[in-house]
Amino acid sequence: MALNHDRAKELSQKVAADAAGAFAVGLAYIGRQTGLFDVLSKSDGLTSAELASACGLNERYVREWLRGMVAAEYIDFQVEGSRYYLNETQKSVITDQESPFFTGGVFQFVLPSLMYAPRLMECFHSGGGISFSELGPEIAAAIDLMHRPWFDHLLTNEWLPAVAGLSDKLAAGIKVLDVGCGLGRSSIAVARAYPNCNVTGIDPHSESIERGIESASQQGVKNLRLEAAALEMLPHASEFDLVLAIDSIHDMPDPVAALSAVKALLKPGGQVFWSEPAGSENPLENRNLPGKLRANLSPFHCLTVSLACRGAGLGAIMGESKARELASAAGFKSFNKLEIVHPMQVFYLLQ
Repeated sequence: MALNHDRAKELSQKVAADAAGAFAVGLAYIGRQTGLFDVLSKSDGLTSAELASACGLNERYVREWLRGMVAAEYIDFQVEGSRYYLNETQKSVITDQESPFFTGGVFQFVLPSLMYAPRLMECFHSGGGISFSELGPEIAAAIDLMHRPWFDHLLTNEWLPAVAGLSDKLAAGIKVLDVGCGLGRSSIAVARAYPNCNVTGIDPHSESIERGIESASQQGVKNLRLEAAALEMLPHASEFDLVLAIDSIHDMPDPVAALSAVKALLKPGGQVFWSEPAGSENPLENRNLPGKLRANLSPFHCLTVSLACRGAGLGAIMGESKARELASAAGFKSFNKLEIVHPMQVFYLLQ
């Protein structure tokens, strides 16, 4: 087959764009860790010398960092006076953690994850994986930051109300279980929005739960219990009216057993609000930004944490057909895809 020169040029440009993005994320990580972004965001504009002095850093490195971040469009530049600043859009995406558009947590996740490449190559040869606990607290904190806009702005305002009748039940007060809650941000969000509910959040990562308990205490949340536990550790009694499983089932060693345990924990008529990464089991259908992101991060996180436990290793993207298969194998008779539009996630309701 003859080489298509136009397509070759297009692909080479994509490679260059990916490389540029990788280096930009690396520099952005440095900016977060050294306080460059934070100091700059609190100013009306600084020269490289002023920023370096404020952060106690070398001016020449800071100047080059600034130039890179301007090229990446993460910060802005005023030619007159050679002053660098973040405009309101950049602040909302890069530094303002309370913004619904905050994406800065990605910087903290990507570079530390890529640092595991040599260890991951060993897994390519010998199998096995890297457990979540081995990834360290920085990864857990980064995941919490990445998901913060979901839980602070979408979970109780848009996602749960999309289930017919659920808002009224939550307002009246029901028992809710949040599976794989991490640092507890999703559990805290539900407990705060619905004070009549009794909310339990579980996650096997004890360090994350400890931080979640501290956060809940600081916020004065009383109707919440966070516990370092796996699903299998809970007594399988019909106890909960609603189970949340947000972006967690695909990571578990045995997803069918996990969903079966969830089913056993539900009261009659109970519901499961289940979220998974958007994407298709057909790799060609993942040639889009969400698919590209999830498919390429999967070996660094979702796949390897499951295989570290000799698990199913579903990876990040299972697709709707696999989700239906898992739910059926776990004994659920009712499976509905919810009409919630989100670029990164799809949502299912089991009953």
